[in-house]
Amino acid sequence: MYDLNFSENFDIKDTQEQVVDIPLEDTQVGTSTITGIVLDQTGTPVEGATVKLFDSKGVPFMHTITNQQGNYAFSGLKSDSYSITCVKDKVVLTIPQNIFLQEEENKTFNFNVNYNESLNLCCVAGFVFKKGFENEVIGNANVNLLNAVTRETIASTQSAKDGEYLFYDFPEGSYILVASKNGYFTSGDTQITAKNNTIVNTDLYLKINPIENTGTIKGVVNHNGVIVSNAFVGLYKIDEKTNKESLIATTRTNAQGIYMFGRVESGKYKIKSKLNI
Repeated sequence: MYDLNFSENFDIKDTQEQVVDIPLEDTQVGTSTITGIVLDQTGTPVEGATVKLFDSKGVPFMHTITNQQGNYAFSGLKSDSYSITCVKDKVVLTIPQNIFLQEEENKTFNFNVNYNESLNLCCVAGFVFKKGFENEVIGNANVNLLNAVTRETIASTQSAKDGEYLFYDFPEGSYILVASKNGYFTSGDTQITAKNNTIVNTDLYLKINPIENTGTIKGVVNHNGVIVSNAFVGLYKIDEKTNKESLIATTRTNAQGIYMFGRVESGKYKIKSKLNI
């Protein structure tokens, strides 16, 4: 018996003659096996556990599922080094264990796993979005998980750069999610009902506070390195579609040549300065 082999892709043009040789190699059928059983901390067989086998380079090789008696088996394995691990709901992935197989060798490897009850608790996740702006996320927003009855804060976190937040390992019950950030109105209450061993996906939305959600522009006007006081400074807003400039605010530099504009809304701007002598 020979393994399937193949050539590289090639083209044929007009009356061209192409020679394509195909070398075939003997099929190497493994003759070794790994079998075992998965037991919990009480010695009870664990049904439905995933047992995964990796090759000598740590690349996933194959996997199987334990039966009602907690048994698993891998067959047709070649002589080589492998690593094996096991996982199941409420069970943390076991540390991979190395196994070396010789030809026609049958090895037994059993797992003893411990249920982690914290993995049976609730989880809530989602994103914080800018309300009225399609798919525009808000990073570094404060998100609080409150008890729906007492409004006691159960946990607090901040959204990541991509706007994502996450709470985990809390008991089932009724909760309220509230998000906030400088420059935005605090979100209204978002009520959720969480049950053990479940994940709740809930997105939150923050509305811009037009008074607070503004920036500042500051700078120094100079002439050949010498500060210029009482200079005219204009703030121009640029239309991002037409690139047209519009003067929207003016000021003067102080005695140190410094100017500043406050409460500047998001947008594209340009500063211009002049002094009549």
